[in-house]
Amino acid sequence: MKSPRRRSASSLTAIAALILTLLITVSFAGCEMASLIPVLKDPGSAGDPVQTPPETTPPSTEPEDTTPTVRYFNPLTGLETTQALSVSRPVAFCLGNTAYSLPQFGVGSSDVLLEFPIENGGTRLVMLTTDYATIDKIGPIRSTRDYIADIAGAFDAIQLYAGTSDQNASVLFPEYDTLDYLTQNLQSLCYLDTSRVMPHNLMTTGALTSSEIASLGYRTEIAETLSLPFRFAPYGESVAAGDRSCTQLMLTYSASHNARFVYDASTREYTRYQLGEAHIDGNDGTTLSFKNLLILFSDSATYETANGSSFSLLLGSGSGKYVTDGTVREITWTYTDGSLAFFDAEGNPLTVNRGSSYIGFMKVTDRNNAEILK
Repeated sequence: MKSPRRRSASSLTAIAALILTLLITVSFAGCEMASLIPVLKDPGSAGDPVQTPPETTPPSTEPEDTTPTVRYFNPLTGLETTQALSVSRPVAFCLGNTAYSLPQFGVGSSDVLLEFPIENGGTRLVMLTTDYATIDKIGPIRSTRDYIADIAGAFDAIQLYAGTSDQNASVLFPEYDTLDYLTQNLQSLCYLDTSRVMPHNLMTTGALTSSEIASLGYRTEIAETLSLPFRFAPYGESVAAGDRSCTQLMLTYSASHNARFVYDASTREYTRYQLGEAHIDGNDGTTLSFKNLLILFSDSATYETANGSSFSLLLGSGSGKYVTDGTVREITWTYTDGSLAFFDAEGNPLTVNRGSSYIGFMKVTDRNNAEILK
């Protein structure tokens, strides 16, 4: 029986070398595999710079302000204004309106411009404004009439003028706050412009007006209970257009006086012309323009007296026209218990666009003298 052969020393040595080689190979392979596994570095450890994320604003712990924006509006225009002017009581300045009166001063500051026929074919302009205090020059100041005082009173206005055509004017207006340069002898209210001829040279200023109002102790905030003639369209909206086009309107008050209004589509306002020229404010040369035109036809009467003839509008109610945005519609109006109101053709309160307004009263017999030219 043969005994197993003993491996030679050289064979054992070769086998050992092979095993060692395999171990080293596996070790390097393991290191290579390990190098492919991403390692998160400790931001506090030394070594390569740490890439920090971009800074972000932490969420606010303060409660979100949901308080609505407070807006204040001019009671005569519906336009945004300051808090003080939103409750300011207007002043009605009675201005002459003949060729000798031109240019008038301050008239471009009108929130509402009223025009009334008077005797001899002329007209009076009444500038209603809440922002009068800083106007440098206002005039020429002329006399008022009872029907002018009534309409100005419907706007809760302090009325500034120089006498009336009626000798008993001092007892005609006890219900109104007045600044009558003549009857109340308010010598510090006005001054004479030496470059003008009488009676077209009587001027005042916003500062003089404010001072006299303070001296007489008149209320300077508009009455909370007042029902103003205007109902404005919602903020940011416009009223529906009328059913007829009106881009030029001519108002012929008499053979000696007319006013023409021309629509400017770029501003959506009507520019005023009279006596054949653009109607300007002598303070800065700006041309008068208005968002709304309201033409009101009224009964009237002429009285013959020992001192000559006198004229009056018989306020009560009547028809009219509302012109805005290049269009016109028929309306009606009433003056009752000191309040002026406008209505549409269906009898609903009239809604007007926000902006300055012109209100022209005409004799009902002159209805055809309100001509739509275009």
